[in-house]
Amino acid sequence: MPRVRAVCSVLALAVLAAACWSTPAGTVQPRQGRAGLQLAGTAGGRQLAVSDGAPRLVVGDCDPDPVGDADVCVIADDIDGQLVVVVFENPDVLRAPATVPIVDPGCGGACDRVSDGAVVDLQLGTGPRVRARGGSVVLETVQPFAHYAGELRLELPSGAASGTFDVVPRSD
Repeated sequence: MPRVRAVCSVLALAVLAAACWSTPAGTVQPRQGRAGLQLAGTAGGRQLAVSDGAPRLVVGDCDPDPVGDADVCVIADDIDGQLVVVVFENPDVLRAPATVPIVDPGCGGACDRVSDGAVVDLQLGTGPRVRARGGSVVLETVQPFAHYAGELRLELPSGAASGTFDVVPRSD
């Protein structure tokens, strides 16, 4: 019995220490319970289910286009471990709070100047990126290069997906 009390005391102390541990100044933390990327739907006849609490956020030129443009990419794994990439091709339209329509203006890989809506691509596995034809992004938080949070609804050429995101740069 004394051993159980000692273990319980150590666990309680660890919980209290973790609760009191402060994060470095200026560190942005995602909201409790909705951190990461949650996405569900179908794309190209394939079921899509993503629930990744620590996706990778890349801001800058994060797609393979040789253009060297600006993007915001959320890189995650679906529940089967396959790569899922959500690319915002024109991140200057991402401002909060706002609801931004998703558009497909036929801009190819040079979409940074599109200002009447968000241009969003979705990549599954090693397949090609697919441009969303419609939908919306409801932005709750945008701190460029640091924190993006909101809801996403994608109308794809062959399917649809929706979900939430609350992403910050990972420490690795």
